[in-house]
Amino acid sequence: MVTDLMTKPAHDDGILSEWLEEAVEVGARAAERGRVSTQIPALSEVTPSRFGMAVATTDGQLVHAGDSAEPFSIQSLSKLFALCALLEHDPRSWAQVGWHPTNAHFNSVAELERSGGRPANPFVNAGALVVTDRLLERTGDAVSATLDLLRRGSPGRVVEVDQSVAMSEMIADHRNSALAHVLAEHGRLTCGIERLLAQYCQQCAIAADVQTVASAALFLADRTRSSTELTLSTVRRINAVLLTSGMYGAAGDIAYRIGLPAKSGIGGGVVAIMPGRGTVCVWSPPLDSDGNSAGGVAAIERFAELAGWSVF
Repeated sequence: MVTDLMTKPAHDDGILSEWLEEAVEVGARAAERGRVSTQIPALSEVTPSRFGMAVATTDGQLVHAGDSAEPFSIQSLSKLFALCALLEHDPRSWAQVGWHPTNAHFNSVAELERSGGRPANPFVNAGALVVTDRLLERTGDAVSATLDLLRRGSPGRVVEVDQSVAMSEMIADHRNSALAHVLAEHGRLTCGIERLLAQYCQQCAIAADVQTVASAALFLADRTRSSTELTLSTVRRINAVLLTSGMYGAAGDIAYRIGLPAKSGIGGGVVAIMPGRGTVCVWSPPLDSDGNSAGGVAAIERFAELAGWSVF
């Protein structure tokens, strides 16, 4: 008998905990080969050995290990939640941000110029700026809209902006400023650049722990959850673009090695989705050469192997 992937029961929490502990060990070793980001000064001060991991399942389990209760700067993980918040208001927004993979760097100005100011997808910085711009136009406060979506999916948990990280990001935000000016030159923005950049930096500076992020993203794995107003087709498209673009230039490698839609951030966070089964989030600050968490990718890869999680 063939079991429907969307209704297949999750594993019990005992075996999940065993797999999680093994994945943490594998990830912690891999993290030793990475380097903490210095792109944002405040992030360079984070202790490299920090490691937290959590798995949330569609049947209500939440299993975690390590520094799983310590908030971290989610950075580009916020792009995922901002996109979902925007698509709640206007599913047609895909047309503004694209959905194509790219081999260019996530903050490439040259690629944006070559494309006539149209971002390749919502997970490169140019696309995320357009998402924030449209969300700001729609709601009046893109940061609050993103926070609201995170809190709806993880009620009772602390999710807030780390103002010291936001300020540090604003001071060092030259590349995003350049991207915003190129977008404005091509008529892609509706809000003022300074206001947009302030909102974007605050959005990226949202702090949450891995338990919160895994729980908040569960609506992308469980089509019966009602924490968002997204349609099933929209959720399917979000997961598809996560698979092809969420890990930037390493997306193909991640699809090959792990087989899960995933999103990373330079704060060391990675969240991955297994439709019908659950989500997994890891925080490990040292990054690999692609700008993804070295320990996070390794831990998710091992957990996916043990749990049999793959969309393929």
